[in-house]
Amino acid sequence: MTYTFKGRLRGLICTQCPEPLSNVKVRLYRTRKEQNITALASVDAKETFSILTEKDVGKKNSYLISEAETDNQGRFLFELGDKENYNGEAFEIDVYCETVPKRKPTNYPPLQFTITMLQPKWREAENGLVAAWDYTISYRYWCGIRARFGAWVICGRVTVCQTNLPIQGVRVRAFDVDWIQDDALGSAITNANGKFRIDYATEDFKQTPLSPWINWEMVGGPDLYFSVETPSGTQLLAEPRSRGRNSDRENAGPCFCVSLCLKKAPVVPAGHTYPLFTKVGQYRITSDFTLAGLTKVGDYAFTDTIPLRGILPDGGDPISMEYRFLFGKYSGNTLGPVSEVDASMIPPTIIGQLEYWENTVSGWQIASEDYWVNNPGATYNKNVKPGGWIEVPTEDDIGLPPFPGVGKFIPNSWLIHLNTKKLVDEYFDLSVPPKQKAGNSIPAGKKSEIHTFKLIFEARKVGTSIVTDTNALNKIVISNTMYKYIRHPGWAPSTPTLRAVVMLDIKEMVVLGSGCGSMQDQLHALFTNYHPHADAVTVYFEGNSPLPASHSPALVNGEAVSGSAGHLFDISALHPCAYIIWMRIELNLTHGWGRISDYRIWDHIAFCKA
Repeated sequence: MTYTFKGRLRGLICTQCPEPLSNVKVRLYRTRKEQNITALASVDAKETFSILTEKDVGKKNSYLISEAETDNQGRFLFELGDKENYNGEAFEIDVYCETVPKRKPTNYPPLQFTITMLQPKWREAENGLVAAWDYTISYRYWCGIRARFGAWVICGRVTVCQTNLPIQGVRVRAFDVDWIQDDALGSAITNANGKFRIDYATEDFKQTPLSPWINWEMVGGPDLYFSVETPSGTQLLAEPRSRGRNSDRENAGPCFCVSLCLKKAPVVPAGHTYPLFTKVGQYRITSDFTLAGLTKVGDYAFTDTIPLRGILPDGGDPISMEYRFLFGKYSGNTLGPVSEVDASMIPPTIIGQLEYWENTVSGWQIASEDYWVNNPGATYNKNVKPGGWIEVPTEDDIGLPPFPGVGKFIPNSWLIHLNTKKLVDEYFDLSVPPKQKAGNSIPAGKKSEIHTFKLIFEARKVGTSIVTDTNALNKIVISNTMYKYIRHPGWAPSTPTLRAVVMLDIKEMVVLGSGCGSMQDQLHALFTNYHPHADAVTVYFEGNSPLPASHSPALVNGEAVSGSAGHLFDISALHPCAYIIWMRIELNLTHGWGRISDYRIWDHIAFCKA
């Protein structure tokens, strides 16, 4: 019998602000003799909630039924049955967190807590029995969990004071009143409902200008006050810092909710376009990437130079803007230091065209010229400024003949090209002693890791320091790896440097020590294939029929290896003749437009059948 247990977990920051428990592990445990199952399964979860020590978790290990990871909406799914020796009985539900949602990089230890004992209410379904469980952890417990990770959050809403109508698209900034200088805790843009969320960490308000020698707050939590401004930086609300000393703002806890109101809704300048990062090549950053940073279609990692695309104002925009990208590299789930994408990382990029009147022999005609970033030799170009900033062209004088203006800038959705080899560029030489041999696994020290980055887009008004528009691609996997190795040394050897390791040999030829020996009825193929983003490996024959069936060895962590015995092919049906045995590997890599054209890499050996 199959038991399908599915559900969703959320935690309350406040009544108006729930958040999904994304990317945590849900663990189901069998009941234990000392537990009163009937009583525990009937009481409210608030009576059974408990945070566990490592010792507590260790005692429960032998009772684990199964575990599953939640998605970004906090949803989970278990398929239980004979494999888990499960028969529909009650179980204990725990949650294991390595961090909490939207937490900044952390060195806090993981944490496990018990929610409740549950006897699922099973109902019949097409393929067995199914039960569902939707649970929200109370403000008291969930904010306590967040505090264990030094994770602090502000949820709020901005409205018009008299009408209570939501105000969308304004930036809210949060500050902490401090004894030496006020801490800027973060900022966020309000959504269509006027809501915003600002995440920050303990260290954001406990540090002082004298840190790390003096690292303290006069009280347990921050004393909060806020400002509200338009995307272009015009201030709409500026609370005095003394507001943070009022009783409803002083010593705020790890979860804080606030309502702010403006006397009137701001007026957005007519014709203003908000800059926005939207795609990497054809892949939309909000919907086309997995949580791991690969493309949803194809599971592609990105390589070489990739286009970062989005929306820019045209030359007629009333606000002069500039933009840049930042990047940070993950170590596990922890994001490292963030740096700007500078001029050395940006190949010349066409970001649009300048449209203008041109006086030709046939008379005045509309013409255009490419508008570049980081191409000093171009007629129209914007160089990358210190800090990685790029000014959006502001030409907006197309005029009319016989008095034509300079022209008008028309954007084309390209923001920059990014040379990803400036972020990660690996080279492994397998041709030096001890030389890699076909059939053997690649040494651990010469295997690539999965390189995951975060790309952050920022825009601001030229001449200011306040970022008014920002969004990010939380995870993108980038791979630039080359391998040098010796192919089939006994037969027409070569030493290529390629994207992937594709080594093929024939054991019988290796034993003979010559690539000229004839095969009898058996052929043992020795092979080693490796790339961290390998998709498939195939070994097949070329020659007169009938040929042996092709072989597709399994990939484990990007590697397919025959072992020293080789893979046996029965070639007794082959006629006496010359043949070729081929092997190819296929890679899941993209420049942003589907799989790269050279995604297949081959090796081959010719042999004779006696």
